[in-house]
Amino acid sequence: MPIFRRAVRLPDPVAAHLPRGDRPLAVAPMTNGSWVVVARDALLVVGEDGLGQRTAWHEIETGAWDGDTRTFRITWADRERAEQSLVLDHDDVAVLTAALRERVQASVVHHETIEVGRTRVRATVRRREDGSLYSLLTAFGPLPEGEEVERELDDLERRVREAVGLAE
Repeated sequence: MPIFRRAVRLPDPVAAHLPRGDRPLAVAPMTNGSWVVVARDALLVVGEDGLGQRTAWHEIETGAWDGDTRTFRITWADRERAEQSLVLDHDDVAVLTAALRERVQASVVHHETIEVGRTRVRATVRRREDGSLYSLLTAFGPLPEGEEVERELDDLERRVREAVGLAE
């Protein structure tokens, strides 16, 4: 097996549909004929028929690779949004997954995690594509009710916002 591999390149008819400024950092073909493209500001799904999806990095919480099914599963920062599965044509995804992870992490400015009852809660400050910052609370399970819990959550969000200079 060669030590160096040629970079995968988008076919010209697919690349023609990329929005101006979205230069590919990593790409991978999907089984449906589309391509997954990691660009500086967004994750794109594009095919010869056009742009199917463009998602800014701050909208993505995490991704997970399942090598058995060659599926990359996207979990959104907005937990109300259903996970998305991208089924790839091959399992040589090291460059793609590394680029995706780096871009998602680049959108995270600051975070802090606490336990509320038996539930982990994370407060995150993220950077949008336009450079603006916002905070987000994510509970990884059910939260107990009550004023004390509300105070803990408010304090957590206040701390992460203050840490990056965001006003109330």
